[in-house]
Amino acid sequence: MKRILLIAILSCLYINGSAQDVRRIYGLTRIGLYGGGGLATSNNYDVGISGGLDFETSVLNQTILGATVFLQGYSLFYDNEANSAKHGQGIEGLTLRHSSKYVFFCPQLKYHLFHKLNFISWVNVNAGVGMKMSGFDSLHKWNHRFDSTSVGHYDSSIDASKNLTSMVARVGVGLVQDIYLGRGNWWFSFKEDFGFLLTGLTKTGDINTNNPARTQYSPEKLNPGYVSLQIGITYIKPTNKKH
Repeated sequence: MKRILLIAILSCLYINGSAQDVRRIYGLTRIGLYGGGGLATSNNYDVGISGGLDFETSVLNQTILGATVFLQGYSLFYDNEANSAKHGQGIEGLTLRHSSKYVFFCPQLKYHLFHKLNFISWVNVNAGVGMKMSGFDSLHKWNHRFDSTSVGHYDSSIDASKNLTSMVARVGVGLVQDIYLGRGNWWFSFKEDFGFLLTGLTKTGDINTNNPARTQYSPEKLNPGYVSLQIGITYIKPTNKKH
């Protein structure tokens, strides 16, 4: 019986401590460190790594405003061939292997959805620009026709890395969940994000008569949506504001 009472008392202390932190979300500073990966919504080839740092502080009831700095990797494979063929089996066509990493700098806003004891849920919105850190475009184009429809028989592999975009624009929306760890101001966090690229990752597909990589099968714009999942650790410190 004594053990049961002790467990009950400790449980109440834990819940009250976490609830006290949560109920003060209308005045706080939030710093989060995240890591994870993501997939493109089209032409995806492999998981791209992602990770970064968030910093926000309360500006209005239920709203915190700050910034995020994060690394996002893209791994894409574009395949466009005659008669809907794939894997280089078409009589003519083009394949493009793209890999790149960008560091994004984005103002960010979180709006509080709900909380319950040691759990907080937010909707997250950010927008900003990304600077290219590394990457390459590996292009294969071919035409194996020998008839009157052919504009020239060729089979070429081209390093088109010089066409990578140095700066891209992005808008992201998603959800964040914070779970109290039961000690101090530390929380365990989950982050789900969907990113819209407003700028293409490469100019390889641009309509440019001076671009030797361009064919009728080239992509007009390589800017797929991107879904990323991240986990992290977050420091949430209540301020001394009155509510």
